[in-house]
Amino acid sequence: MADLPDDPSAAVSPRLAVALAGAQDRRERRGRRLRPVAWGVLAAIAVQSLHAEPGPGGSGEHLAVALVLVGCLLPLAAVASGLWQMATPVRCLVFCLLVDGFGFALGILQPGTMSTLPPSVAVLTAFLVLRPLMAAAVSGVMMGALVGAAFAGMDGSADNLMHQLLFSVVLAIMAISMRQAGRNEERVELLLARLEDAREAEAEAAALAERTRIAQDLYDVLAQTLSGLAVQMQAARRMARRDQAGEDLRELLDRAGKLVKDGLGDARRAVGALRGDRMPSLDRLPELVERYRVDLELDVTMSVIGPRRDLPTDADLALYRGVQEGLTNAVRYARDARTTVTLCYEPQATVVTVTDRRTGPASSLVTQAGGSGLGLTGMRERLTDVGGSATAGPTPDGWQVRMEIPT
Repeated sequence: MADLPDDPSAAVSPRLAVALAGAQDRRERRGRRLRPVAWGVLAAIAVQSLHAEPGPGGSGEHLAVALVLVGCLLPLAAVASGLWQMATPVRCLVFCLLVDGFGFALGILQPGTMSTLPPSVAVLTAFLVLRPLMAAAVSGVMMGALVGAAFAGMDGSADNLMHQLLFSVVLAIMAISMRQAGRNEERVELLLARLEDAREAEAEAAALAERTRIAQDLYDVLAQTLSGLAVQMQAARRMARRDQAGEDLRELLDRAGKLVKDGLGDARRAVGALRGDRMPSLDRLPELVERYRVDLELDVTMSVIGPRRDLPTDADLALYRGVQEGLTNAVRYARDARTTVTLCYEPQATVVTVTDRRTGPASSLVTQAGGSGLGLTGMRERLTDVGGSATAGPTPDGWQVRMEIPT
């Protein structure tokens, strides 16, 4: 068999998986190429036994020959036709014992016939399938039985015994050579696949290092500048309020401050992407829900409906942030409610809802509408930018935020 990765729990790369599948396919093809050999052995044993004395028949010694012949040929026919697969050592061991045992009995009933072939086939099969030590042990037992039978005068002459032993040794050496050649071929292919994976990982590491350097430069030049500008804008807003500046000026300063804040967030996301950081997505919703449930003690559960589908990165992030905003509002305004996050993959859209339901007497759920609204407004804008929509409002027993992105 081909050498598997050292750590069974380690992930197998697609390239290595293809190499392993190719190795398995070659082993199966080698097994199929040996089937004609099994048919040839079967035919040789059958023809020789039919012309030997005593031949197979319906009574007495002839009936015994017929039964033993059938017992010897049936396993060979099953393997030659592909009905008996040598998938496990136990199956191989049973096959070898059956063929050798009935072949041994056939040699006793018909001395000097093709009794050499069954034990030789069993030896070849053992060394092709079993581990070397186990194959040697099985072959030793079978050859020992032949030697014992020869010394007891039950199976032909000493010349016949020598032919059997030498033929079995030749087949064993051939099987070992075939198996080792196959293992070497598979090992080379797996090593090449691992080498390609290592080269690819090295290239990715070099690219990541370069992106990290660029990200650091961006952060130094852009993020720090925006942070300083945000501080200056905040000071300007305070001065405008202190000097009772006009409403237009204060609105302009507020808008500029928001743009600076949004630009700083975009810069941080861009730097994180360059560094290879994992961006939030719908795949991480269970982690988000669990964090709110454990860390903030929110009574929240999550359900997923429909088969998963991939979304554009921006849309994925927008839905994730929308759920985060909905859960944050639930913590602020509906801590005594039961919150449910539902991710539904509909045929025409991907829909996410965050629903709060009262579990006790009248509570402050509806006061969500009395907040600043900036979080919900930002959520709507983010979803609109990626072609989606968001709505939020009261329900008969609580509050619901619904986000939708068309397929």
